[in-house]
Amino acid sequence: MINRMIILFGIIFGVASFPTLLKKSSPIWLPLYFINCIVNFIFDKILVETKQVKYPVRFLPKLFKINIVYDFLVCPYLSVWYCKSTYNSRLSGLIGKLFLFGIPQAVYEIILERKTKTLKFIGRWKWFYSAFLVVIVKLISRGVLELFKKQYNKNPT
Repeated sequence: MINRMIILFGIIFGVASFPTLLKKSSPIWLPLYFINCIVNFIFDKILVETKQVKYPVRFLPKLFKINIVYDFLVCPYLSVWYCKSTYNSRLSGLIGKLFLFGIPQAVYEIILERKTKTLKFIGRWKWFYSAFLVVIVKLISRGVLELFKKQYNKNPT
């Protein structure tokens, strides 16, 4: 029951958070969201296929072996919100906010792995690899944001 509620909460969270991608006038947030979805999908697909991570209870289990709710509806928003909060930040702000966004997300994954059946680390995969991957995804998103900012500043619409 708790596993299904977690999945349902992720879906509600994702749908309810969608307007935050459109709130500001900048056209870069929606493409950044979709790029983050792709990055999450690639990492998760690799982890599932190499049998490092398993999702015993997941949304649409007959269609997907990955956790599509987390990969497409939860994690991308957190990465976009991290990018929004660091839009004009210097390196110290980027790192500080990386911890503010990354640590709770990593703790959430650890709790899911230890207390529910929605996530299981198998093989050699450990919680600290997952925490490191959260940081890497945020940094990839931030790098893509910088590329978008350069392009947007060249051709503002």
